[in-house]
Amino acid sequence: MTRDARRLCVFFNAGATRYALDAVRVLEVARATEEGTLPLSPHLPVRDLSLLLGGEEEAGAGAGVVMDVSPTIALRVRQVDGVFDCASLPRWPVQGRLVRLLAPAIAAAIEFEGRLVFELDAEGAARGLPRQLKPLERHQRDTQSALVFSVQGERLAIPLHQVAQVIEAGAQFNRAPNAGSFLGVAVHRAQLCPVFTVGPLGLVQPFVVLFEVGSDLIGLSASQVEGVKSGACLAGASVLDVGRMFS
Repeated sequence: MTRDARRLCVFFNAGATRYALDAVRVLEVARATEEGTLPLSPHLPVRDLSLLLGGEEEAGAGAGVVMDVSPTIALRVRQVDGVFDCASLPRWPVQGRLVRLLAPAIAAAIEFEGRLVFELDAEGAARGLPRQLKPLERHQRDTQSALVFSVQGERLAIPLHQVAQVIEAGAQFNRAPNAGSFLGVAVHRAQLCPVFTVGPLGLVQPFVVLFEVGSDLIGLSASQVEGVKSGACLAGASVLDVGRMFS
């Protein structure tokens, strides 16, 4: 196999998020010592990747990745998984609603061994991402039939004609480093779908209710899904006007 026929990436974890970085942008990888220090050049600025991308500071970083940008920086990460060939892996570029949430730090998502991984853009990652702190503004509406679900004990609903699918937030979900009301992305219908919460900021629930607004596929995180309800069975559930919320 020639160099042109493969594309090697270094895989690592920071916070609760999985990443891949093109190996040509990696100058050095180092494991933390027993004392928790990184054996890197003392002249290199060291940045916590989770903090840099708008998340929480890494607790007990186990490795460092020196990234080839100008100026060169070292990233504190939780662990490094290895170097893998990504040339033939499924890849979905960041586009649509995800651009303002993840770009320019994250260029795409790739699927590796059944897991969703964010592909870092080296230059964009060095500039960082803003922290997500603003909750979603809720709007409500009336409907005759809706899918009812709960978030932390609160019963909510989405009009049935807008619901696309209910999936588990498992291997095909990757948490955003700057999770707030925007939690991360899921893959469905061969596209990346932004997943949000109308509950506690940053809290990922076991299920994702996917729905359509215009031509976009969007998800809401859910603790439990009751099913389709109509008429009096909708009593006590707040029906969300997702068209207004995500217009």
